[in-house]
Amino acid sequence: MRLKSFYGSSMTEAMQLVRKTLGDAAIIVATRDDEEQGGVRVTAAIDENTSTSSFSKNNDLSLNPDLMGSDSIEIIATALVENQISPALAEKILATATQLASEDPIVALGAALDTHFTYDPIDTSPQPLIFIGPPGAGKTLTTAKLAAQTTLSKKKTALISTDTQRAGGMAQLGAFARILKTDIMEIEDIHALQDAVSIQPSSTVVLIDTAGCNPFNASEKQELEALLKKTKAEPVLVLPADMDSAVALDMAKEFKKLGAKRLICTRLDITQRMGGLLKVAHGTGLPLSLFSATAKVTEAPLPFNPVSLARLILPKQDKKQGKVAV
Repeated sequence: MRLKSFYGSSMTEAMQLVRKTLGDAAIIVATRDDEEQGGVRVTAAIDENTSTSSFSKNNDLSLNPDLMGSDSIEIIATALVENQISPALAEKILATATQLASEDPIVALGAALDTHFTYDPIDTSPQPLIFIGPPGAGKTLTTAKLAAQTTLSKKKTALISTDTQRAGGMAQLGAFARILKTDIMEIEDIHALQDAVSIQPSSTVVLIDTAGCNPFNASEKQELEALLKKTKAEPVLVLPADMDSAVALDMAKEFKKLGAKRLICTRLDITQRMGGLLKVAHGTGLPLSLFSATAKVTEAPLPFNPVSLARLILPKQDKKQGKVAV
């Protein structure tokens, strides 16, 4: 994929140049006002395999010197397009990365992501954590992974599940608990949950799995809200990376209203694009906490930070093989 910059006295003129030169297959990466010439600058991308005689290194259309001043910026811009990150957000990230003038794309992109997103990894402190999210998001597996992590760290762990209605819900977490040689408490009402949390010693790590909630369903939303009010646990939102980005953002906004403080992203091993994740984090302001790139319960979720997120976005051989290197 290659990128070119087009100038026009207006957005309409610039877009006409893009379509005339690159055709309808062109993808708009970023738009910005050109302060020097007083017009509009549009950066567009096209697959190198796409046939167009005008799109060559030697044509008379110049690259935007602000955005395309180094190979690292071109690598970043290409990665943002391939990850289906929205043009408006991609423009902000590129502009910040350009200011750093680093030849290392991981450094440049990482610094830009540090500017535009917040990070708050879970350290499994004694504060109870309650995992919420839509059905199938991976809450139970996330709970089990964190329980495995705390158990291996020799921390006393209390596993609690309120997922008593879903077929196999308790059985799944119960199987994990047996492997970890950890007891699990099955909670059938909100008052029992309050008691189960309150009796735990202050040094115990309390992890609470919940049933999937459709935040657009009023009764399910009210039920989860009542559950959250009865415990002092911190709500942590769990969302899958392969969910439709618009739906994921709408859901995340609703869960944030219910009190979600951080975001855990699952199923990064089965998606090739981070656009949805970034759309949710940027659109809600929720701090990125952990991500999971495997279904193996013995492999703990990894912490989000600017560098790990940059590595998820940038191309790498391991990712093509179904692995995520951080």
